[in-house]
Amino acid sequence: MAQHRPFAAAPDTWRRLVGHMLRSYAAPDAPIPAVPDAPAPATLFRAMVRLARTGPASA
Repeated sequence: MAQHRPFAAAPDTWRRLVGHMLRSYAAPDAPIPAVPDAPAPATLFRAMVRLARTGPASA
């Protein structure tokens, strides 16, 4: 059985999620790190197409 890598279609999207989480948990006067750039629209599209074809278990 072949193993599938999570987020293979958009491998760096987790960095943006973590950036948003760090911002949401920061104290009011704490310096807030910059959020990484969003993935390109084409990258997100490919990830969604792959998810639709294979289902969430093999994304």
